[in-house]
Amino acid sequence: MLSGDLILTILFIAQIGVGLLGNSILLMLYVTIFISHHQQKKITDLILTHLTVANTVTLLTQTTPGMVIAFRWENSPDDFGCQVNSYIRRVVRGLCICTTCLLSSFQAVTISPSNSGWVHLKHQVPRLILPAFIIFWIFNLLVEMNVLKPIVDNKNVTISISGDSRKNCTSIFYLNKINNSSYVTAKTFRDVFFVLLMSWASGYMVLVLHHHRRQVQHIHTSSQTHKASPVTRTTQTILLLVTCFVSFYCISSSISLFLNFIKMDDMTLYDPLSFLGACYAFLCPWVLISSDPRISRLKSIF
Repeated sequence: MLSGDLILTILFIAQIGVGLLGNSILLMLYVTIFISHHQQKKITDLILTHLTVANTVTLLTQTTPGMVIAFRWENSPDDFGCQVNSYIRRVVRGLCICTTCLLSSFQAVTISPSNSGWVHLKHQVPRLILPAFIIFWIFNLLVEMNVLKPIVDNKNVTISISGDSRKNCTSIFYLNKINNSSYVTAKTFRDVFFVLLMSWASGYMVLVLHHHRRQVQHIHTSSQTHKASPVTRTTQTILLLVTCFVSFYCISSSISLFLNFIKMDDMTLYDPLSFLGACYAFLCPWVLISSDPRISRLKSIF
């Protein structure tokens, strides 16, 4: 194994191991709260639970093609296995986009001033969370259905990977050019719409927090220390999550566009692309764990 492959292998193992550990801790926290600590439950916990499950599946499916390349396994999954893996990976990727957008939009409505036009939605939004999940699942399952279509016959096509000819899930997927215009349009509309919506919600939250901070400065004297409220801390955490998501999304999308416009004889750039695709799922749980005081309160339970 080459030094570059060894580094990638270590990165993939660390990413999936540490990421799954963080998501497992969060899932235990939310399950414990839902079962026996209702008084500590927050409305956003349901959204975060859904996001944590999607992140877990993302780590398991997104990392698989990269591990196949890094380990140079001879017995790669067959075409059907690659299709199913790609389908699941893309569905949960869409769910991550939708759920992160729902989280930021929900928090934007929650912290909106009482004199804003969003005040009438504050009591209605919690009841719309479960219906939103159902819509997200149906929408993403249908949008990505094209991935399950019979792939192009590429039995005799091989991709050169550092001098070796290997057939792997990544090469199979990218050799199967998706020319369905409705599929591309639906995916583009979904990504652009939800990314723009979560960006707008984040910008709105920044303005609300800035306005609130200015009001607090007028109330409190300079000699007094003002501790951020739980709502403010939650909002700041969500803003950090959205920033991480949009950053990784823009980087991976740029690389994907670059790969679509060039012809390559190897899969060199697909390794970092796979790694970047799971970075949000890797970082998200640790951002939430570091900002949630309930983690330390529930240590005694375990």
